[in-house]
Amino acid sequence: MRVLFTYMGAPTTPDEVEDFIFRFLYDVRKDIGLDVPGARAIIRGIAKARARAVRGHYAVMGGRSPLVDYMREIAELVSERTGYEITLGMCYSRPLLEELSDGFDLVFPLYHVYSSSTTERCLIKIRELFGERPYIREWWGNERFIAWVRHNIEKGLAESGFENPHVVLSVHSLPRKVIEGGDPYLKSHTELAKRVMKAFDFEWEMAFQSRFGKGDWLGPEIPEVLERLKEEGVEEVLVYPLSFLVENVETLYELDVEYRKKAEELGLRFYRAKLDHRHDYLISAIAQELRRWEDGKA
Repeated sequence: MRVLFTYMGAPTTPDEVEDFIFRFLYDVRKDIGLDVPGARAIIRGIAKARARAVRGHYAVMGGRSPLVDYMREIAELVSERTGYEITLGMCYSRPLLEELSDGFDLVFPLYHVYSSSTTERCLIKIRELFGERPYIREWWGNERFIAWVRHNIEKGLAESGFENPHVVLSVHSLPRKVIEGGDPYLKSHTELAKRVMKAFDFEWEMAFQSRFGKGDWLGPEIPEVLERLKEEGVEEVLVYPLSFLVENVETLYELDVEYRKKAEELGLRFYRAKLDHRHDYLISAIAQELRRWEDGKA
């Protein structure tokens, strides 16, 4: 069986940032009110300006994002486990979907929670390039995946040395109008959070990061949560990025640099639990979902 692992992608180096932003904004131009005459030039200008601001984040991370490399490692480990031929294809960064050859039996988005803004965006592009393909819509309810999230939090707790932390589960924000339109993203993350945290005896909550653009987005954002926790007398905060499978600019810069600095300024002890993408719980969860699909097809 030939499987396509897909994701929006991420710029690997600072030089790729502008093209990544351009591809994304041009693809969603209708959704953001930029489907106008001269859209390409307008969006290129926006991408240039945004890239200038973002390149510094990559410099702090050593000049590159590991997202694509780490997802390639997941694909290799799952292929070894299952014997399936697995190809990695990204919407907006290399390896680009349009540079791949056809022949996929199944599409597996590396978004464990479905959203019209992420999973569906990838599926639309795949349909445009290859036609309709069977796909796994979401897989956050897999018990091995939930065990993986718990493992990451447990490891973070042990590494932090915290005795009584307040746990913040960080979720990538979306415009509120997307959720009001019926998108299950928030409901799914909330249920996932509850299932994960029932194994722990700590106070916890969800908060949001990575807001991009104007308008009403999901909140509260992490900085305001940190301020509130300080006022409530909390001393230790452990953050876990519930939306992600692998480390990326949102975890390595936004959480580890920006929000850590905010916590330190407030006098909070802060630790961010890491994403162990090579762990057997994650690899076996994905392998299990692929086998279930093949068994169901048979």
